[in-house]
Order: sequence, then C-alpha cells, then structure tokens
Amino acid sequence: MTELDLRQKNFGATPIGEIAARLPGATAIFRQHKLDYCCGGGMSLADAAQQRHLDFAEIKRQLDSLSPQPNVTPDEPDEIIELIVARYHNTHRRELPELIDLARRVERVHAGHPEAPKGLARFLERMLEELLKHMEKEEAILFPMMRARHPMVSAPMTAMRAEHTAHGEALAALAASTNDMRPPPDACSSWRALYAGLRKLSDDLMEHIHIENNILFPRFVG
Repeated sequence: MTELDLRQKNFGATPIGEIAARLPGATAIFRQHKLDYCCGGGMSLADAAQQRHLDFAEIKRQLDSLSPQPNVTPDEPDEIIELIVARYHNTHRRELPELIDLARRVERVHAGHPEAPKGLARFLERMLEELLKHMEKEEAILFPMMRARHPMVSAPMTAMRAEHTAHGEALAALAASTNDMRPPPDACSSWRALYAGLRKLSDDLMEHIHIENNILFPRFVG
C-alpha cells in the first residue's frame, strides 16, 4: 500500500502500526499522544484514541497536515529561497531527529536480527550535524547575498555545490547500508516507519539539492 492509498483510506479504521509504517512523520505524532504503534500496532487508530481518551479528530488533523506539498517551484529567486527554507530546511530540522530516535530504538530492540541496521543512528547524527551546518551557512551567508544580488555570490555557491555532492554520497551510503531502505518481511512497525522516513528524507534531500543546483544557482551565473 502506498502513502496515497493510505490517505484515501479511513484513518480511523486503519491499524495504527500501518499508519506509522506508511506515513512518514506519523510516529512523532503518535509519540506525542503516547499511542503505542509498535506492540499495539494492530489496533485501529480510532480504537487506540478512544482507549486513551484522546481527541481522534485532532490526531487526524495532525496526520492530514503531513500530506506532502506539491513540488511547484516559483520563478523569482527570493520566492525560491523562501520555498527551500520552508519546505526543505525546516522539514530536515523537524524530521531527522525523529529518525535518529527511531534508529536507536530499532538497533537496540533488534540487535540480534541479521538484517538489523548497525551504526545507523550515529550515521544519521553525523548527517544531521552536516546538514545543520550547511543550512545555517546558506541562511546566514548565501541566501542574504542572493537577495542583495551581491556580485561575489559565486564563491559561496561553489562551496555549497561541493557540499551537495557530499550529501549525495551520504544518501548513497545510507541506501547501501539499509538494503535500499527496504525492511525485511518480519520487521516491526518501528522498523518499517524508520525506513519509510528514510525514503522520504532521501527524496526530500535530492529534490532540495536539485532545486538549488539546477534552478536557483543558474539564476546567478553570467
């Protein structure tokens, strides 16, 4: 079942573990409400909310808010920058820490499983450290120079392109260490949620890099 299929279903009747595994970002919402999506993952979301006396409508609203935004890239550089920060920078900052927590849990609980990831949480921590530094440099140096149409903007652009290449190499290593982010058939809901989130991270970061390298940066060349 794809994420689209899941969204077309009734969230209330869907097992909470299935939502966690198929909808990136859902685990953070479930953790916020202390909903058990792992051991209790077979219970429908409506029943799980009722059991804990939670507002199902509010939980559904939060899940609906996770729907992906369409990739419609504006024409003006300032608007492209705003899109990059809102859609990609803020998303990485929000979602990567949750993936790190999930990775720690999966590595700990499934340490004896032959296909369990090893060292994944630490790898993601390093990815987050590098991404944070990269995004801070863009927001503090590159993007202000672009908004000011600074004549020396090519130097930081070149540096950011090199870092984009390093991020792409990290994504390739991530895919290689997780069987292309495909969990084994007996994986639990947390494991499936982790790999679904990693697929979204990979897709988001590749699109993020594409917009900068191929759409935004060329507007400042020549």
